[in-house]
Amino acid sequence: MEPLNHHTLLIFSIFSLITFNSANAICVPINGTKPTASPSPYASPISQPVAAPESVPFHLPASNQKPKSLFPIFPSLMKAVSQSSHTDPSLKKICAATDFPEVCISSITPLLNGKTDPISVVELAIKAATEHTQVAVAAATKIAASPGIAPDIASTISDCKDSYDDALDNFQKALEALSSRDVGTMNSMLSAAITDFSDNDDFLAGKASSPVLLEFNAKLSKMTSNCLAIVSLIK
Repeated sequence: MEPLNHHTLLIFSIFSLITFNSANAICVPINGTKPTASPSPYASPISQPVAAPESVPFHLPASNQKPKSLFPIFPSLMKAVSQSSHTDPSLKKICAATDFPEVCISSITPLLNGKTDPISVVELAIKAATEHTQVAVAAATKIAASPGIAPDIASTISDCKDSYDDALDNFQKALEALSSRDVGTMNSMLSAAITDFSDNDDFLAGKASSPVLLEFNAKLSKMTSNCLAIVSLIK
């Protein structure tokens, strides 16, 4: 018998497809690929019926593929980490005079502009504390506006926001006093800011929604304490 030629195979394929359809069978190539040609010239080019595409299970990626990180690092944080690993010796010396040198270095390093004398550094330290306080204000505002928050909790958070606003005013006055080297006023304003954060701790004592703001208060108190320590280095 002579091998089936191309036209014969095509006719046979159409006939087979009609036969399968008439039997309500669905013929779909596996994984959506074209069937591999059989080495035998007499083999049917029609693949065996398989499940419809929607019933084919989802294939997980190969095990050697690394998943993407669920917690990407923000560029600013990457910059801070990179910079803190190469601490300026002068900044390191100044921060060593504070009670929280690591907080001092990590908060000021991203803002460094080449000047590391006490006056320049305390200015950056106050600006860093100001920025962190602004973030705390945003967090307090968001928490107070949360759906379903209890009225008493919302009132407490509002009191905290007022204290953060007071701290921002005190930081601004401390910066203004810095321009005239008014160390006394700077000490008063920075101490008042620490009191603002302490008041917030009192407001939040025992409150269910307080952990986030308590963390802000602790960090801000350390940052402001460092500002006071650096002010003492100004001559």
